[in-house]
Amino acid sequence: MTDLNLMSPAARSAAMRGGMDGWGQVGGLPGQIRYHEPVDSKSRRLCGCGCRRRATHRGMANGVCLTMGCDLSMRRWVKEANHG
Repeated sequence: MTDLNLMSPAARSAAMRGGMDGWGQVGGLPGQIRYHEPVDSKSRRLCGCGCRRRATHRGMANGVCLTMGCDLSMRRWVKEANHG
């Protein structure tokens, strides 16, 4: 089982709200909590939302990276799924 103390605050919050079933193996299923985390500064590509900025955050669900984008696009991605 994954140690909650080693997770980032966002991942720990998602794990506590959504459960740890299949953590780090399957992401993006209905009912899983989405969250976003910053990306290492060395590995940044351009954001796909059209802002022409660097992808500074990654969109995660259940411990699996599903997408990357700027901070604003990742906040919208998280809000869209978690609040309907």
